[in-house]
Amino acid sequence: MLIEYKRHILFAFADTHGMYRRLFVSTEADILICAGDACEGFNPADLEDFFAWYAAIPAKLRIFVPGNHDRIFNTNPDRAKSLIPDGVVYLENEGIEYDGIKFYSVPARPYLKSPLAIPEDVDFLITHGPAYGYLDRGLGCKNLYLSIASARPKYHIFGHIHEEGLKRKAMLGGTTYLNVSYFEELRNAIASPH
Repeated sequence: MLIEYKRHILFAFADTHGMYRRLFVSTEADILICAGDACEGFNPADLEDFFAWYAAIPAKLRIFVPGNHDRIFNTNPDRAKSLIPDGVVYLENEGIEYDGIKFYSVPARPYLKSPLAIPEDVDFLITHGPAYGYLDRGLGCKNLYLSIASARPKYHIFGHIHEEGLKRKAMLGGTTYLNVSYFEELRNAIASPH
């Protein structure tokens, strides 16, 4: 999903589940955001291949936030982090600023155990899971909702709920919620190739 913001074009996606090489990434985008579920399961070789593909896409900034299917980040976080190449920023429970744009992530893969403090001046909050009530089919995280309601980031980028991916946006209290799951689109492209 393309987002124009502060003289930049961002491309945000999630839930490729191993189909990332079928994803069309516009050459207009200079900031890339992956909100998790790049691969399936525990195989580090799959994640290495994803990162090789991701790092090769021309961009000024590439951010990666793991999802619940990127399981190695739960089972062996040190090994998982060692797979991330130069040119890809791993973001979890912290933030970065790039050219006046503030990015932050909390580990909602897909749920938080309790509300977490999010800085109040965040432009893009990136999580894998959705906040409760927003493009989530009633399955979102209530603690994430409370964290967002308090901090009011300008955008919340997430995936996880495949059926709500790329359909529309929701807005509340100055926050735009975007489900950037590409799973359905990629799966449908495989099922009915042109």
